[in-house]
Amino acid sequence: MKKNALYFGIAALALLVVSCSKGHEIDTLDNQGRVTMIDPWTAIDQSQYKLPLVSGPKVSITAGFEENGETKTTMDVGTSSAKVLWTSGDKFTMYAWGGSGYYEIPFTTTGSGEKVDFSTIYGTPSVSPWHFIYGVTPDELSYDGDNMLFRINVPSDQVAVANKVKDNYLYSYAQATEGLSSNVCFKSMLAFVRFKMSGTIASSVTSVTLTGASALAGHSVLVPAADGTPQMSSSINFGGDVRSSTVTLDGPFAADTYYYFAVVPGTQSSFSLKFSGSAGSTTIISSKTVTFSRGIISDLGEISLGSAFKDPATPSMETIKWTSASAGATKPVTIAVVPDGFTASEMDKYEMLAKAAMNTLFSVEPFKSYKNYFNVYILKVASNASGANITDGNGNITTAVDCYFGSKWGESSYSDMRANDEKLFNYVIANCPDITSYHTIKEVPVLMIINDTRYGGRNWSYSTGEAYCMAPYTYSGGGMSWSYPAKEAKSDSDPAQGVQATPASRFAEVGSNTGNWLNTMVHEFGGHCFARLKDEYWYDTYKDAVEHIDTYEWTVPFGLNVSATYSDPGLDTDASAAGWQFLLDKKATLAASNPLYNRIGVYQGADVSILNRWRSERISCMIDNRFYFSTFQRYLIVKRIMSLAGETFENEAAFWAAFKAKDVPIDPVRDLAGSSVMGESDPVPPRPVPLLPPPGLVEVK
Repeated sequence: MKKNALYFGIAALALLVVSCSKGHEIDTLDNQGRVTMIDPWTAIDQSQYKLPLVSGPKVSITAGFEENGETKTTMDVGTSSAKVLWTSGDKFTMYAWGGSGYYEIPFTTTGSGEKVDFSTIYGTPSVSPWHFIYGVTPDELSYDGDNMLFRINVPSDQVAVANKVKDNYLYSYAQATEGLSSNVCFKSMLAFVRFKMSGTIASSVTSVTLTGASALAGHSVLVPAADGTPQMSSSINFGGDVRSSTVTLDGPFAADTYYYFAVVPGTQSSFSLKFSGSAGSTTIISSKTVTFSRGIISDLGEISLGSAFKDPATPSMETIKWTSASAGATKPVTIAVVPDGFTASEMDKYEMLAKAAMNTLFSVEPFKSYKNYFNVYILKVASNASGANITDGNGNITTAVDCYFGSKWGESSYSDMRANDEKLFNYVIANCPDITSYHTIKEVPVLMIINDTRYGGRNWSYSTGEAYCMAPYTYSGGGMSWSYPAKEAKSDSDPAQGVQATPASRFAEVGSNTGNWLNTMVHEFGGHCFARLKDEYWYDTYKDAVEHIDTYEWTVPFGLNVSATYSDPGLDTDASAAGWQFLLDKKATLAASNPLYNRIGVYQGADVSILNRWRSERISCMIDNRFYFSTFQRYLIVKRIMSLAGETFENEAAFWAAFKAKDVPIDPVRDLAGSSVMGESDPVPPRPVPLLPPPGLVEVK
C-alpha cells in the first residue's frame, strides 16, 4: 500500500487525532517485561483449531482507511494534504470464529486508489464479526465466546527511515459485522513518536533508543471494540509474553530530518532518548508525563546534540532536586528517592524510573494539589550487581545479589521483603540536603526503587517516625490488576451477621483497577510510608479482626483511617482527633456541592479483617491500588503535609475550610472513563495479582 503525505500541524508534542467515527477509545498505561502469570486467555493451538480453507465463489469487499486518510501505510511527510492509495498486490487477512475453530482467509487486490476492492477465492463463513488485520500476522489468538483476541508483536528493534515510518511497522485493523459486502474501514493499531536532531554529531549517531516506564514494544494483545476500534492491551497475557520498555531505531541518521518510532499506545510517566555512536552517547531524560495514543503522531521536536556526545564513561552520582517547594510554608515537605540493584551503567534507567514514580505520585490527589509544598531529591548510589537478593520466603537468602542496600524477598512470597534499614537511613542522612537544613530522618519518608522484575512491594515504619517503601520495577513495568475482594461482610453495622459472596452489583459499583508497579508504589509509598495509612483490604478467610500493634496510639500515629468500632468511626481514640464522624456530619452539605461525596460512610472490612474493622469509603487506593484516596484519607494526607511544612491554623474549622477549598474527590476508575489516566477498566477480565502484606511495623521501646 502507498499513500501521499499526511495533513497535520506540528509543534513540540503536538498530537493529530484520527477517527472514522467518534467512539470510545481505551488509552491505558501499557506494560512490558517477561510475564509468567497467565490470564483466563489460553492461546489456541493453530494446528488444531484452524479451519481448512475451501474453494468458493469469488467474494469482494471494499476497503479504505480512516476518514481524511490520516491512518497510513506509508507516512510521507512534507506536504499539506494526504490521500490513502492502495496499490496492486496489497493484501490483508480476515479472521472469524466458526464455532469449532477459526478461519484465516487472505484477501488481495489488483486495483489501486483510495478505496479498492479486495477479493478472495476461498469460501467465507456466515458468522460475524469478521476481523481484518493488515501489516502483521498475529502470533497467537484466543476466543472465549464473546471476544476474539490477537497477540501482536511490536518489534523493539526498528529501522530508521527518513521522514516516514517504515512501511512494515504500520499495523492496522478493521471489522465488519453486517456482511462482507459492506465497506471496511482500517484503523491504526499503534502510536508514532517522531523527532529530529541538530548539531554536528547528528550524522555520527548510529542508533536512537526510546525507553519508557511501561511497555513500548513486544507482545501486546489486540482487543477489538464493538465499533471496530483496535485496543492494544498489555494487561492480558497468553503466557510467556515478552514486553519491552525500549525501542531502538538503527540508522544511519542525518540532521534536520524526521525519524519515527512505532510503539504500543500508552501513557509514559517518564521516558528517555539515548543517542549512540562510535564516539559515545548522549541521554536525555524527560521529566514529564506523555501519552502516546493510537493513530497519533507525538512530536518530540528538534533535539540539539551539539558537537560532542555528553554521557561520560562514569555516570554522575550527583543528587537531583526533582521539585522545589514554592508554597511559602515554614519548611519544605521532603521526600528522598534512592535506588537499589542499579549498577553505575544503569543510573539513567534509575533516574527515568524515579522521575516516573514522582510524576505518578504527584498526579494523584491530594499530592497533586499540594505539590508546591514538596522538595523531592533523587539520590544516587550504584550497586555492584543488578537486581536484589532472593530468599526462601523466611528471610534466608538463597540467591545472593550484591545490591547496595541488601534488598531481599522470596520468589513468590513478600512478607520477608526488607532492606538494610540502618544502612539506608544513614545514607539518606548523609546525602539528603534537607536533613541538615530542616528535618531529621524521622520526618523524611524514603522511596526505594529496586531494579528487580519480581512482584513485590512493602513499607517499613518505625514508631519513632522513620519509614521507607520498597518498590521493585515489577515485570519491568509489566501488567497487574486488582479487584474488590470476593467476599464481604453481610452487614456494615453488625459483625454477627457474618460474611457473604460479594454480589455482582458491588463489582459493578466499584469498578476494576489495572496498572503496574507505579500503582503499587502509590499504595505503599503514598499511602503507607508518607501518609501512615493502614490497608483497607481484607482476606476472605479472616472473619475476626487480626490483632495488630495499636499503631494509631504510637508517638507517631499510624492507621487513623481504620476504625475498631462501627458506632464511633475513628478507632478507639477521640473521634474529634482521629475519626471521620465529622465527615458523616458534613455529608449532606458536601454532597450538595459534589455528589461524589455521597461515597462517605462506614463500611465493614479493613486492616486485612473482613469483620470488626471499618473504613470510610467502599473503595480506595488502600484496597486495590487505584489512583484514588478516599475523602478521609485525603484529609489525613493533607494534615500530614501541613504538619511537616510547619503550617498552623487558628482552629480545626480553619483547616477544614482550607482543605475543602482544594479538595478533588474524583476517582479515575469510576469517574473518568475514557481518560488517559492509568486505572481504566480493561475490555476483558484482567489478570489478578496476589495481595501484598501489610506494612512492617517496628516499635522502638
